Amino acid sequence: MTTEAITTTWPALLPARARLGVWAPSCPGPVLFPRRFERGLAALRTQGYTVRVGRSCKAAEGAGTLRPEAAAEELHTMLEEVDGVIAAVGGWTLTPVLPHLDFEHIGRAAKPLVGYSDLTSVVNLIPQRSGLVAFHGPMVISEWGEADGPWELTAMEFDQVLGREHDWTERTVGVAAKWSDENLFWDREDTRRRQGNSGEQRTRTLRPGEAAGPLWGGSLLVLGLLLGTSLWPEPEQGSLIFLEIDGMSPDELWARLEQFSLSGVFRRASGVLVSRVSGPGKTPSGFGGYDEVLRECLPQSLPVAAGFDLGHADPMCTLPVGGRAHVTCPVDGTPRLRLLRDPAAV
Repeated sequence: MTTEAITTTWPALLPARARLGVWAPSCPGPVLFPRRFERGLAALRTQGYTVRVGRSCKAAEGAGTLRPEAAAEELHTMLEEVDGVIAAVGGWTLTPVLPHLDFEHIGRAAKPLVGYSDLTSVVNLIPQRSGLVAFHGPMVISEWGEADGPWELTAMEFDQVLGREHDWTERTVGVAAKWSDENLFWDREDTRRRQGNSGEQRTRTLRPGEAAGPLWGGSLLVLGLLLGTSLWPEPEQGSLIFLEIDGMSPDELWARLEQFSLSGVFRRASGVLVSRVSGPGKTPSGFGGYDEVLRECLPQSLPVAAGFDLGHADPMCTLPVGGRAHVTCPVDGTPRLRLLRDPAAV
């Protein structure tokens, strides 16, 4: 299957004291982890946002929150009444919601939607089916709900990318000097900020070169759920693909990259960006590490950079999916990722 070039526009950016709707289409995290959820809401209010909590944040029906059609309708209504929507948390049950989403409605509303993990599917479908940039970024419970507030880089990147007062045509994505993927059980152990990993998995070039194109990607696990379905958000030709690696060993990474390769994903790429590996696992395979797998599995013609702050580790940056970006991967030196924006398209 081929995909024609997609013209995407940026949604209306967030004004000062923006109204943010909080949507929980997947895991019933707000019900399961109320203390952390309230901390996240308080942190958003401290940043100057007004929050409106959706009905889905008060529901826990089986493995999810609302029925799929009701969760979709909540998003449609919310987009008419707020300045932007942020997911409460990820999970595994967003896929049944996707067929009920009205992407034309989402495009007409032209409001930003922010999330990652299970939300990876919808933030890639929105640019493809609505012609609107969506945002792979921090969620209420997982990032804003940290014990002493969100990490500084998380909050800064969110504000710089989504805030209306920041009039930029090009900006360099921040890179954290310290980060953590420590697993603290929510509402039981998370009475302090996550720790560990400082100085490890630096941002680095795995294959030198430069690439530019619309951003596409996110969780390898979630994107893999849609392959072979009518909901697969096939990347535009020349996409700058970013991949988040969470909770997998090098041999599982090899298998999942091979799945993407056989599906033609990397034939549509101009370059590949890879997250820091959070929750790494051991492997009995012949590969000794993640970099070796990436170099072996990704096409030799593509520039590749790894160690970006994306996804399940803290801090995390906010990326405009469907928006254009440029990466420079020097032979010696730190890769540089720049976001590109035409103010006339905002």
